[in-house]
Amino acid sequence: MTDLVTEDSSSALIRLRGHTLLCLQGFRGEGYSSEFIANVAAINGTLTDHPEVLVEVLASPDAVCAACPHRHPSGCTLNGERSEEEMMEQDHEALRRLELKAGDRLRWREILVRIRASVTGDDLPSICGGCRWLPLGYCGEGINRLHNPLQATTVGLVLPQSLRKG
Repeated sequence: MTDLVTEDSSSALIRLRGHTLLCLQGFRGEGYSSEFIANVAAINGTLTDHPEVLVEVLASPDAVCAACPHRHPSGCTLNGERSEEEMMEQDHEALRRLELKAGDRLRWREILVRIRASVTGDDLPSICGGCRWLPLGYCGEGINRLHNPLQATTVGLVLPQSLRKG
């Protein structure tokens, strides 16, 4: 994780791919290897405990990918030779919906507000394509929790009045 997560004297900077912003909503301690799970758990814990953490948005391998056994210098190899291209397509679609671009830096809390304002669990098939995790429903459930103001506050999300339902 050290090559993709940096820290200065005031706060951490975590680099995350566009589609990972959505995936993290459904993290439940499962993954491709024990190292991968530990890495995602650490990242998720940091973001959950410190929603003011700065995130740099990427459309390429990120801090989560750093411990993935399917990471190759050319990118993702999970589903064969087109994997990285498929991941980038997911990144671009997630970023388009969140009105972000690669290189943007914003607080995790702000990303959660954007997810809540522009994505529901029902949107994921059109963003995530053939992701092997999609049928489990974890990410959709996590994203839908952001739409419930009581549950949203448990993940550090303070919604502006204009985004509150009810």
